[in-house]
Formats: sequence, structure tokens, C-alpha cells
Amino acid sequence: MQVEAYALVTAFSFGLTAVLVRKGLSESTAVTATLVISGVQVIVLSLLLVLSPPSLSWAAVGYFVVAGLLAATLGRTLNYTSIDRLGVPISTSLSGTNPLFTIIFASILIGEAVETSTVVGTVLVVAGIALISGWGGENGVKKGDLVIPLAAASLYALSSIVRKTALTMLPEPVLGAVVGALASLITYPIVLRLMNRHGDIRLTKGALPYFAAAGVSNSVAWISMFIATQRGSVSTVSAIIGANPLFGLLLSALFLRDIDSITPRIMAGCLVIVAGVMVITLL
Repeated sequence: MQVEAYALVTAFSFGLTAVLVRKGLSESTAVTATLVISGVQVIVLSLLLVLSPPSLSWAAVGYFVVAGLLAATLGRTLNYTSIDRLGVPISTSLSGTNPLFTIIFASILIGEAVETSTVVGTVLVVAGIALISGWGGENGVKKGDLVIPLAAASLYALSSIVRKTALTMLPEPVLGAVVGALASLITYPIVLRLMNRHGDIRLTKGALPYFAAAGVSNSVAWISMFIATQRGSVSTVSAIIGANPLFGLLLSALFLRDIDSITPRIMAGCLVIVAGVMVITLL
């Protein structure tokens, strides 16, 4: 399977995960979703790891841990919080701008030049955000809430850079996915205690099936993402994964009609943001 195919599977799986999480959040919390999905990921990915024992490099494992904390603990919590507040179409569109942040961080951290396509793509991304937010119109979302998925996007971008570094040192994508998920599962309760949010854990019978299914879907996404990142360039992989808002939009239209309202403005904003991400990373 080609790198692009793995990245496309990742994009679809992330879109599906967002819809499943949104369904479960109707009677639970983002904190609960993060814990359950991390637990399911550890179980699913560990089973795969047992079937194919990897080689080890403790330095690479350290990078995998950092990547997991950035994406699975911090980024995922912010992402699920934004899904709860903004809905799937808006949340996945804004969190899907992480390739833009990947380019910016790569420029700052490793001195990559900023291309004209980056400037053009940035303009498109900003225009898409403007369409989605309504710029203060009566039906617009709260501007403060838009920061949440954008913060998640920046953490996902940092995680991508760290992940690529780890996979260069040790090309074991399943191991990397397991270590990242396990790091999140271990540290997240500590984070909740420090933030005094352990009371936010509320697991119900209605939410559990959706969160468990989201954990399986997210496991597929992580495996394919690690494989794609190992075999291809971070920019190309991020660009294709950045198309996950389109899958989220389509799946929302099919399964979340009673929860999320998809207006022409939101649809246009999603498409413009995705177009901006593609211009930045592929041209």
C-alpha cells in the first residue's frame, strides 16, 4: 500500500472517530472520552505488538513518549473539548489545520524557508476560519472557543515532528503507537488531578459503545499514520490527513443530523480550509 493510501485511511479514521466521540459526548464528557479511547488503543495496539515483537531503542522510545503526550494527552483532550463545544464540522476543520502549524514549526525549528504557497495557503485557512466563525454574526460561534481546536492543531503538529524524529531512529510504527497511547493513559489521570478535573469522569452505558468504537477507529488511524509518516514526508502525509474534515463533514451529514447543523457557510469554510492546507503542503 502506498504512503498516500495509508494517509487517506488515517484521514477517514480520524473523521469517523470524531463522529463517534460526538455521539458519546451527548451523555458523557471529553475527559471520559480521552481515557476510554486511550485504554482501548493500548489494548488493540499491544495485541498487534505481541504478534510482531519489535527491536528497541530507548532514545527513540523517549521521543515516542513525548509525541504521545503532545498528541494523545494534550491535543486529543483539546480536540474532544472542541467537538463538544463546536460540533464535528467546525472542530475537525480547525484542528485539521495542523499541517499549517507543521510547516511553521519546521521553519522555526529546522530553518526551512517559507514558500509562496505557504503564504497563499495561510490566507485560505484564515478565510475558512472567517467563514466558519461568522465574524460575530448572530449565528456565529464564540470566538474564544475557536482557540481550542487551533491549540489542538498546534500540538498535533509538534507531535508529528517528534514522531518523525523517533521513526527515523527506530522504524517501528506499531511500537511507537503503543508507547504514545500508553504514555497518555498513564499521565492523563495525573494531569486531571493537577487540574482538579477528576470529577469530570462520567462513563455511561450509552456513551461506552461509542467511545469503545472510537478507540478502535483511532487505533487504525494511529497505525496507518505512523506507517505513512515512516515511509513518506511529513508535509505530504499531513496534507492528506488534513483532509479529515471532509470525511467528518460527510459522516456528520449522515449520522449527526439531529446534533450538528451543517450550513452552506460551514461547508464552504471546511472546503476553503482544506484547500489552504493542500496548497501549503503539496505545492
